[in-house]
Amino acid sequence: MAAPDPGWIAAQRLASARAMRGACSATHLVRRREGFGWQVRPARGSVLASPRMASWDPEPDYFHHWIRDSAIVLRAVPLAMVADPGAHAFWLGFIADFVSFSLAISDPDRRGPPMNPLRATTRPGLEKFLRPDAELAALSGAAWLEEPRFGPDGSPDLEQWSRPQDDGPALRASSLMAVLDAVPQADSAAARALIARDLAHLARVAGRPCIGPWEEAPPRRSTFTLIVQWDALERAGQSAEAARLAALIDQAADPVSGGWRDSIEAAPGSLDAATCLAILHARRSAGPFALTAPRSRATVAGLEALFAQLYPINRGRNPPAIGRFARDVYFDGNPWYPTTLGFAELHYRIAALTGDAEAFAKAEGWLALIQSVAPIPGPLPEQFDRRTGAPTGCLDLAWSAAAFLEAAAARETALQAMAR
Repeated sequence: MAAPDPGWIAAQRLASARAMRGACSATHLVRRREGFGWQVRPARGSVLASPRMASWDPEPDYFHHWIRDSAIVLRAVPLAMVADPGAHAFWLGFIADFVSFSLAISDPDRRGPPMNPLRATTRPGLEKFLRPDAELAALSGAAWLEEPRFGPDGSPDLEQWSRPQDDGPALRASSLMAVLDAVPQADSAAARALIARDLAHLARVAGRPCIGPWEEAPPRRSTFTLIVQWDALERAGQSAEAARLAALIDQAADPVSGGWRDSIEAAPGSLDAATCLAILHARRSAGPFALTAPRSRATVAGLEALFAQLYPINRGRNPPAIGRFARDVYFDGNPWYPTTLGFAELHYRIAALTGDAEAFAKAEGWLALIQSVAPIPGPLPEQFDRRTGAPTGCLDLAWSAAAFLEAAAARETALQAMAR
C-alpha cells in the first residue's frame, strides 16, 4: 500500500486548520441570496458548514450553521490550536463565542417569527423553498433543540428542510465535554449550562425516530444517531439511560454482515458509513461500540467490500475510497472526504490501541488516497468523483477540514504507540 508524504501531511494539516478557522466566526462575510431578498452576516461563535457562496449552481449552498457539523468542527478545535499555534487566542475566544451563540439559538424562551420574513421579498417561483409560516410560529421551548440548522446570524432556518434531527445536541454535548477536557481554560458556567441543556433534551428524545445524519426522510432510528446519543449520555454518567439506548441499538444488529444496519428499520444488509463515524466519535476501547468490537469491524469490512465494487476509482485500489451508502445519489453518489478520512482515523486508532501493523498500513493507504485526489494543500471538498477523483459537491467543507485534522492527529498517536 502507498504511504502519504509527511511533508504533504504537515502542509495539509496547517491548511485544514486555516480552512476550519475560515468557517468559524466569519463576521467578515456577507451572504446575499438575491432570489429571496435575504442578507446574512455570520455572528461570532457560528460555524459555517462552508464559507463558499454558492446557490446549487451546481455547488450546494452550505452557508448555514448546522448543529451536527458545528459540533464536529468544535471537537477538532484543540487540534487546530496545535496545527496553527499563532491562532491559539482566536480559538480560545471562539470556544466561548460558540457556547454563547449555541445558548442563544437554543434559548427556550425564544419565539419564532409569526410569518416567514422572506415571504414579501422572494421572487415568484421560489416560494416553494420557503419554510411555512405556521412551522416558524410554532418554534419555542425545546423545539429549538430539534432544529438541524440555523442561519449563521442566529436566525431560524427560513427554508424548507427535514426535521426533527436529534444527533446535533448529542454531538454538541460530547464534543464540548471533550474540548473542556483538552482545553481546561475554556471551562465556564456557560459551557456547563449548554451541556446540561443538551443532555436534558437528549434524555427526553433519545431513541425516538428522527431524520438521520444525511437528512433524508422518513424519520427512523438511525444507528449513527443512537450511538452518538449513547456516547453523550455515557460520558455524562447517565448510565441507566445509556444502557437503555445500548439495548435499543441491539435491534440494529445485521444478520447479513455481522455488523450494524444503518437503522433499526433498515432491511438486512443495509450499511452506512455514518455508523462507523459514530463509533469513531465515541472512541471506546471496550464494550459493544468499541473501535475493535466484532460488530464495528464487521461494519467496516462490509462497507469496504461494498465501495470496492461500487466505484470505478477503486479498481485495483486497496484500501478503497469510501462513500456514504450503496444507493446514495446525492451529486451522483461519490466517495466523501469525511468518510474516507474517518476510515483512516479509525484504523490509526486501532493501530494505536493494538499495535496492529496491518491496520496502520490500511490507514496510510487511505491518507495516501486523499493525497492523490488533493495533492495541493488547501481547503478540502466534500466529495471526489467516483470515476476521476475530481473534487465535487461543496468545494470547501469545514467537516472535511476537521476530519483531516483528526486523522493526522490519530496518525501521530499511532506512530508514537507503535514505536514503544
